[in-house]
Parts: sequence; structure tokens; C-alpha cells
Amino acid sequence: MIVDDEPDVLLSVAQILDANNYKTIKAKDGHECLDKLQEEIPDVILLDIMMPGLTAKEVLGEIEKDSRLGDTKIIFLTAVNLQEAEEEELLAFNQVVGFIEKPFTVRELLDSIEEAMKRTV
Repeated sequence: MIVDDEPDVLLSVAQILDANNYKTIKAKDGHECLDKLQEEIPDVILLDIMMPGLTAKEVLGEIEKDSRLGDTKIIFLTAVNLQEAEEEELLAFNQVVGFIEKPFTVRELLDSIEEAMKRTV
């Protein structure tokens, strides 16, 4: 699942993943993410930190409460740097397994997903 409020980012990441044989679910914000999680359970969620509506921390809190999502891994895909994410205590959530800072390369994106798929939460 890709969660990003920037339509260009959402589309380009989906195209990269689709071209590499990943099934994608797209959500433009935290509310849509949580709605779609009621229907499908992804292996990995690429989550933007800075979005309108629900904060990333609120989305993570809801994901953590849902036992069906216990094996889902979270990778931040964001313009916020790692230090800011640490200050927001976003890395304290057990399911957070990666951090990709925008702009990123296709290789960084694919490597992060492949690495996340190998990890257990």
C-alpha cells in the first residue's frame, strides 16, 4: 500500500511497483488508508509522514491496534528527515522497519521493500 497526498508521488511509486510485479493499493491520506485496510491487508505500507487529516502517528496507532495487521511492515516514504521522525516518536512503533527520504531512487525504493519483506515484526 502506498499512502501519499501528492498525486505525482502516489502515481510514480505505483508505476514502479507495478512494473516490478508488486500489487499496489493507493491511498491519498490516512483516512483512506484506514478505510482500505478494512478490505485488504498489505505486506508493506509505504507511509508519508506529512499528510492532511490524520497524522502519521494517528495512522500508526490505528494500525497497531488492529490484530489483523500484526505482520504488516511500515516504511516511511517522506520528505521529513530521520531526525524529525525520531523527534515525533514515529520510529518507536514496532511495525516501522524502514525510512526512505524523498527524493529517492528506484533502487532505494525496491531495496527497502525487499528488505522489509524479509523482516519479522
